[in-house]
Amino acid sequence: MEPILVQVYDDLVDITSLIAQDIFIDYYTPINGKDHATYMANKFLSKEAIKEEIDQGTTFKLLMLNGQPIGFTEYKIDDDRVFLSKLYVNKDYRKRGYGKILLNDCIEYARSNNKKSIYLTVNKHNKTKDLYLHWDFKIIDSVVTDIGNNYVMDDYIMENRVGETK
Repeated sequence: MEPILVQVYDDLVDITSLIAQDIFIDYYTPINGKDHATYMANKFLSKEAIKEEIDQGTTFKLLMLNGQPIGFTEYKIDDDRVFLSKLYVNKDYRKRGYGKILLNDCIEYARSNNKKSIYLTVNKHNKTKDLYLHWDFKIIDSVVTDIGNNYVMDDYIMENRVGETK
């Protein structure tokens, strides 16, 4: 069965928060430690945070396979480009092309809104940056952002010119 993308509205916020936090904590614990990963998940992927983002025009989508959520993405227009805030796939479904489905959805969104590029932040120790490089993103900057509770995000800023995507 083919995966499908489902846009998250109020009725899906609860399940999105649960799934997103599970995937996020599992992914970031080896990179930043469990406390840091849990803090970030609670801050950025709580029901309240997701609801607030949606209310402000952010798009959240779940990637569903056989009726089960296996990944999610979050993106929004930021001036003349699209900010891809999150793109995650459950560990049991990685390396099967599902991340590319999520990325292609964001690319289509950028094109349909006449935006020339997509940018994102990725932890400097996150191996996914290599996947983004493969997908024609380029590192354009680096930034350290204080997110509270004595935690920071130490990230690269990467950009993909939408017309140059493979």
